[in-house]
Amino acid sequence: MTTTTIDKDKQESIRQWSEDPCGLVGANGLEVGTKEFYERINQNRYDEYAPWLKKVVNFSRFNKKKVLEVGFGMGTDLMQFAEAGAEVWGIDLSPVHKEISEKRFALYNKTANLQLADAENMPFPDNTFDAVYSFGVIHHTPNTEKAAKEIHRVLKPGGKAIIGLYHKNSAYYYFVLMAKYILLFRFLRESYRRTLSRIEYREHSEACPLVKLYTESSMRTLLKDFSHIDISIHHIEKNHFGVIKSIISDDIAKKFENKLGWYVMAECTK
Repeated sequence: MTTTTIDKDKQESIRQWSEDPCGLVGANGLEVGTKEFYERINQNRYDEYAPWLKKVVNFSRFNKKKVLEVGFGMGTDLMQFAEAGAEVWGIDLSPVHKEISEKRFALYNKTANLQLADAENMPFPDNTFDAVYSFGVIHHTPNTEKAAKEIHRVLKPGGKAIIGLYHKNSAYYYFVLMAKYILLFRFLRESYRRTLSRIEYREHSEACPLVKLYTESSMRTLLKDFSHIDISIHHIEKNHFGVIKSIISDDIAKKFENKLGWYVMAECTK
């Protein structure tokens, strides 16, 4: 892959999440930067979209620890670490994400060290952080392997990395994305990359961000530098079963979550 291609991929990510910030759809049109806005974003994330996330990450265990989030978005998860007593840093490619997150931390009188920086080339010394967290981010960067190595590099020995990526062996991939790509003949009018990019919400942008998907096996390969890796699968809705969703209840869908969920989560020890 050429440098020009890599730069273009990252520019598409910047375009995507500057024009449609990650999670903004959950705000229901509230004014950006207000307390009502951030409270609504929290409600959407932890009560509606991913009610499993707080339990899996367990933000409170990093009290008095140095935590880095790679791809902090609107600062929603990073604030959870800060409110639990962690000293927090964050990097992101989008200047709009940085602006929204800075307003959040200022509004709640919390400190965060936020930078515009690249996951593949982090501006931190070796062995800096007790924990590195990245949810739904490094599958968008061209050299995900390098990003994983950077996460490993900046962690202290014994430190924890918590990483969430899109799961290829998921109901959503097979019953929604691929069903539309094949059964609706989408492959005749658009690329596979463009179809995958539709995963990301867009209202104001026609960006085509890079999207990769991982199996449990490929996730372990990606994170092979770590001494210990625990992997779990999360996040499923009956809508993820596409054309057969009408015959599947929420309870039945949940039974498949640990196999066919949309996120593959890894907790790793350096």
